[in-house]
Amino acid sequence: MTTQTVKIETHKEVMLDRLRAGRDYEFLTMAQPYLDVRPEDAYVRLMASRSYLKLGLVPAARELLERVPPAIVLPPEFEAVRAALADLPGGPIPWRTHKERFDANLGALTKRGIDVSAIREAWGRHESDYQLFRDEKGADQVRERDAAGRWDWFPTLCDHAVADAERALPDGISANMPGPYAFEGLGLGGYFERIYRATVDTFLGFSCALLVVEPRPARFAALLHLRDWEALLSDERVMLFVGEGCMEAFRSAWDSDLDLPWPQLVMTTGTVPADATPRVADVVEAAANVRENAVRESMQDLGRRYAHRTPQFWAKRFAAALDGSGEPLRILTAVSTHTTFLQHSIRDTKRAFESLGHKCVVLTDDTPYGITGPLTFHNAIRELDPDLFFILDHLRSALETAVPKNLPILTWDQDQLPHVLTRENLQRIAPHDFLAGCSKSRCVAMGCNPAQLLNARVPTCPEQFGGDALSESEQNQYACDVSFVSHASQTPREFHDQECEAYQHPTMTKLLGELFSLLPPMLEQNPVADHHVMTAVLAEAMQRCRLSGLDDEVVRRLRNWYLWRLGDRLFRHQALEWVADWARRTGRSFRIYGRGWEKHPTLSDFAAGPARNGRELLCIYRASRINLQLMPAGFIHQRSLDGLAGGGFFLSRTVPDDLRGKTLRKLDARICELKICNTGELLGHKDDSLRTLLASYVGDWLERGDHYTFDLLTNIHISAELLQPDEAFTDFEEILFDSAERFAEVADHFLTVDAHRREVADRMRQVVIERFSYRSTVDQFLRAMSSYLQTAAAG
Repeated sequence: MTTQTVKIETHKEVMLDRLRAGRDYEFLTMAQPYLDVRPEDAYVRLMASRSYLKLGLVPAARELLERVPPAIVLPPEFEAVRAALADLPGGPIPWRTHKERFDANLGALTKRGIDVSAIREAWGRHESDYQLFRDEKGADQVRERDAAGRWDWFPTLCDHAVADAERALPDGISANMPGPYAFEGLGLGGYFERIYRATVDTFLGFSCALLVVEPRPARFAALLHLRDWEALLSDERVMLFVGEGCMEAFRSAWDSDLDLPWPQLVMTTGTVPADATPRVADVVEAAANVRENAVRESMQDLGRRYAHRTPQFWAKRFAAALDGSGEPLRILTAVSTHTTFLQHSIRDTKRAFESLGHKCVVLTDDTPYGITGPLTFHNAIRELDPDLFFILDHLRSALETAVPKNLPILTWDQDQLPHVLTRENLQRIAPHDFLAGCSKSRCVAMGCNPAQLLNARVPTCPEQFGGDALSESEQNQYACDVSFVSHASQTPREFHDQECEAYQHPTMTKLLGELFSLLPPMLEQNPVADHHVMTAVLAEAMQRCRLSGLDDEVVRRLRNWYLWRLGDRLFRHQALEWVADWARRTGRSFRIYGRGWEKHPTLSDFAAGPARNGRELLCIYRASRINLQLMPAGFIHQRSLDGLAGGGFFLSRTVPDDLRGKTLRKLDARICELKICNTGELLGHKDDSLRTLLASYVGDWLERGDHYTFDLLTNIHISAELLQPDEAFTDFEEILFDSAERFAEVADHFLTVDAHRREVADRMRQVVIERFSYRSTVDQFLRAMSSYLQTAAAG
């Protein structure tokens, strides 16, 4: 027995197992190729005919017994079966019964400006080569006739709905921005439709491109008779390359759209001839290689253009632009449309740059599926010839194929993203780059030059929160005595339980339990979970758990996430309980806006639902007689700045550091006068005025705190770069409370004396416009960067 014979017999055994199991689709799929090799096997032929009859596919059953090679003699009893089959009803469903759907689908493509004439013409020529059936299980089945006149099931015979539902979706399709995906044919379309639905609006409006290549338009036409795809085909992210020249059109897609990402996966959902060339994956690879070469050559050209622009060049250019002796700066920036706050921030930053006289151009992806590509950056750079590339939350390492090395980058770090601010990424910033934002301490600790960094807060945009006066209906809808806006509705206990579940480790669960019990009493003495509090609590908890050490990454997570977040919830929720008790006692109105408050165990009575950004938030700020700011990070935050810019009045829970700004300013100045260079020298210095200021600023932690892990001197200098609340607002101490009794006192006063409340709100609003707007902030960025460039050029 030959190897081939063994394979055939094995195939037959498996095939008959499918038959005995009642798996007719699988049996028939195996029977046809088997009968091509063993046409004389009368038993298999008869069983296949019977299975077709069982599925209600009469023509296929009949053909198995009629179309037998002349040399094959079947048993005499087959004639009776043939005769019986000849009289059975059942034939193809006329395609015209689905013409309305076919025309509607083509109409959707026509509305997109796609020429469908080739599809119509192909169907006109080849309609007779396709047959449609509906089997006994209700599944549509399509047969396709080849050039030799043989009918084959397209793309196969099966319960297509079940097969498409059981086929695994691609790895990574659940990501925020999956794909794109390319398809070699669509078969009967069920799996493609699943992919389409799974990739609609996966992240802030992003829906990846789906590219379909089908060389045989008649196949696509048959599919369009079966699927109600008007909405799907109207979607511009569904890109079709059908018929003659489809591969070349597919390859050219990236020539016409520089921001179209490359497919992450090519899927075959139809049938592709074994000798088909080129394959879709080969075309993608070739096109990607061409693009890679184009990007490399383009970047080399830009490198030559910027080659002479040295640090000395940039120092002079920035100085002249900012002192008015030279042209204003030309600034290029970019932001994805698949963001929320960052889009608004870039909008406000652009407005600020332009109000200072500079030119600013914003690049953004203009389709739901696009991601701004390197060549789009290059073209914009050639057109604008920028002096600066401005970007949010990204460093040069993410822009190496987009921005030439001699073009300065100004990064505004607004989110402290740990995967961005890595040691490796920070080491790759250029000498003429600059980083502003809230991560200076972290970056300095990882070896960055402090002069190349600026500590900065996220400001407000008064233009956005100016707005028209509230209408009478708006005033009536949002009016209340006190309001608070936040999504931080999770209770401290709920947060703790969530973290324990995330770790799922007995030692960590015990450690978290100790931290949870230790932090609240510590916060009774020190209301904010700052560095000193977290260090002391973690050390005590580890001692109780008899832990001598922990992995650095675990320590960072416990400090920067668990303890800080737990402290944040304790700080906010305790103050909210004070306000809620006061409101119940006095009958005053109190509203808490945000997600989840309706489920809070003690504050649900005050839940007012989520507040939308924009007009609704402005209405809340203005119509609330008192707004609350309850953040352990301090009073100056975008929420309070936006509210003040909108004309709102705020009360704030006291954060000790907010009242140390004037002391910090004097301390920093004295340190500079004494030319103190390190923390050891600072702590050991005998200067009386220095020691008095230091004791006032650090407080009780001066003698017992760890001042080296987070270097005290460095952090004093960094903190001094920020304008503190007690320095900025003359009325600041009047709006603070640190207990339930103090809240009741200040709330009752400001609710009774309307004129005083309005005077304080007006004065604070003016400070915000002058000192905490986007305009003043980006001006500070440019001047700090210019100062750094002067120093770097001179050194």
